[in-house]
This record gives sequence, structure tokens and C-alpha cells, in this order.
Amino acid sequence: MKIQLIAVGTKMPKWVEEGFNEYKRRFPNDMPLELIEIPAGKRGKNADIARILQKEGEAMLAAVPKGNRIVTLDIPGKPWDTPQLAKQLDKWS
Repeated sequence: MKIQLIAVGTKMPKWVEEGFNEYKRRFPNDMPLELIEIPAGKRGKNADIARILQKEGEAMLAAVPKGNRIVTLDIPGKPWDTPQLAKQLDKWS
């Protein structure tokens, strides 16, 4: 199983890169982790934020290869601890 993390934004701060690389290192060799960065929409003074978010969402979905499972990270979503995530990943693989 290959895991692709799709995120909005490019040129992340060094601490984000270091954190991602640390988690990538922790994943087993048969479960590679890849970061795909989607450019953020332009947010000016009079930007239509709802439209920008819609376009970013569309770009994220377009980056997902056909047939792949999609898992979203969302603040009001269900939290998983590490053992729960490991169990779910095992079910999917």
C-alpha cells in the first residue's frame, strides 16, 4: 500500500518538512509515504474564499489516482490514535 498525503500549499516551512520526513521514515518500506502539494489559491483583500476552497478541493481530488481510497483529515472528524490508525491501515492493505 502506498500512502499519498495531499496538502494545500507549497514551500512549507522547514519544521513542516522535517516533521513529514520523520513520519515518512517511520512508515514500513512496504507502505511508502508521499507528499503531494497543491498550490494554494490567491487570497487577496476581496478574495472569494468559498470559491478558492472549492477550487483547492477540486485540485486535491484531481490529484488522487482513480480507484484510490480517500481519507480526509478534518477538525470535527473522528480522532484515531496510533494503534487505531495502524489497525485501519492493516484492514485496507
